[in-house]
Amino acid sequence: MLEVTGTADVSNAVIRAGVEDTTKLNPGEVINLIHDANNPIVTDGTTYSMMSGKDTAMDAGFLERKVPIKKQDANTIVLYVPEDSTPALNPDTKLIPESREAAVGALKNAADLISKDAYDAASAAWEDHNVKDHFVPYAVIGGHNLRYETGSYVDANGLAANVGFVRRIDHKGHTDTVMPFLEYGRSNYTSHLDDGARGDGREHYTGAGLLLRRDLADGLYYEGALRAGYTKGDFHGIIAGAMTRYESGSPYLAAQAGLGKIYTKDRDTYDVYGKFFYTHLGSDSATLKSSFGSSKYDFGDVDSYVTRLGMRWTRNFDTVRAFYAGIGWDYEFGGKASAYYQTYRTESPSMKGGSGFLELGWESKIDDTHPWGVDLRATGWAGKQRGATYYAAVSHKF
Repeated sequence: MLEVTGTADVSNAVIRAGVEDTTKLNPGEVINLIHDANNPIVTDGTTYSMMSGKDTAMDAGFLERKVPIKKQDANTIVLYVPEDSTPALNPDTKLIPESREAAVGALKNAADLISKDAYDAASAAWEDHNVKDHFVPYAVIGGHNLRYETGSYVDANGLAANVGFVRRIDHKGHTDTVMPFLEYGRSNYTSHLDDGARGDGREHYTGAGLLLRRDLADGLYYEGALRAGYTKGDFHGIIAGAMTRYESGSPYLAAQAGLGKIYTKDRDTYDVYGKFFYTHLGSDSATLKSSFGSSKYDFGDVDSYVTRLGMRWTRNFDTVRAFYAGIGWDYEFGGKASAYYQTYRTESPSMKGGSGFLELGWESKIDDTHPWGVDLRATGWAGKQRGATYYAAVSHKF
């Protein structure tokens, strides 16, 4: 502050000032620039302006308020925040809920693992054993390298595993499959905004579930699965020029249902199906820490609703070896993440939209002369979800 002891005459002058982002200035508060306790300041023709990029005060939650200059009274020129000012969150805060999109993406990949590879691995494990009255163990592992378009985008890569037991019960006209399982997955992600802002983090989940399926004699089948668990993650990135970190964790609940029919012609089989996947990620609160200080952010629930239509063709070369290929289309009707600071909401990323996929796989089954079996699959994605997923299952005859 400039304290004048004589007479202040700034007629026809340009008064410019600026504040750092870290300046703590609330509505109605002022910072004195020039003050003359004895005489009025002469300001005939004086203009006021803020330095470029230095006209905003921001708090620890990245809430920004514009700071102008004014002549407060005859003796004082100040920087101030108007009492009726409308604050807004810095645009970089969209990075904060992107971690939630990465978590939901990993959980959706886990659902895909269950409905395809875990079921196929369990089926192979059951056929490879002579135990018909008990549960038989199975295991499958998969990975992903995907980009999720969210209005900005999130790149994620990671691994997922599913282990459990399978039992099949034959009835007249149909066969029932029961699969209790445990699941685990972890991934690394990088979120990007259009202005170049970036955040990085890790996500991992642990859960359990049950899949039930009924296959009818005419090839028609229907299935359902329910899963629940807990996901944890962290974030670090640059928001408004400040390194920011937080950790969070939430429960999840997921369900899926499918209906399909398998057609067989000579050495070929055709599996035509439709599926629905629901994933719910619970709310959470996290403390963000940066050079601006600490602030509490609240995360809303995320609900994902995905429909899928697809077809898989399998060519059986003999009783052991088979090649398969499939195509399909997913549509996400939800998948919107939100984060709040006080009563202010960040921009919300969303996975809503369609994605298509093409899958290729090779299967080698166990028989009397082949004690080991393997099932390998790779899937390419395009659309809102882009990239590749891959899975492997190995079985052995005991």
